Formats: sequence, C-alpha cells, structure tokens
Amino acid sequence: MFQKGTIEVDGKKIHWSEGMTVESLLKSLENTDFCSVVRLNGKLVSSPRFRETPIPDNSTIRLLPLVAGG
Repeated sequence: MFQKGTIEVDGKKIHWSEGMTVESLLKSLENTDFCSVVRLNGKLVSSPRFRETPIPDNSTIRLLPLVAGG
C-alpha cells in the first residue's frame, strides 16, 4: 500500500513517500552537494549512512554542510 504524507526539510514542507531514504531525498532536491550530514528528528546521520537511513513520515530534517576550520 502506498502512503504519502509530508516531512519538513529546512523549514519547508515537502511530500514524503513510503521507502524514502536520506539518499533519495537529497537526489530529489536541488543544490545539496554541500550536504555531508543531516539531522533527522534530532539525530545526526553522516553521508556513508544516507543510502540505508529511512525517513519516517512527519520527520524534521536539517541539511548541514561540512565545516572545516584551521
């Protein structure tokens, strides 16, 4: 059964679909090359885990850039 809801990405509501992962979300959005970490419902997820990390309906996601300093 196909279910559809919404998630919030950086303050914007977007459509959610069954089986959505962090990787599939980022592929569907523009200008996400900077994103090496996301905060999914308060938990940090790094890029090696994007493919395997599911996004539940009604999630809150923040896209975080990799920041380097010196």
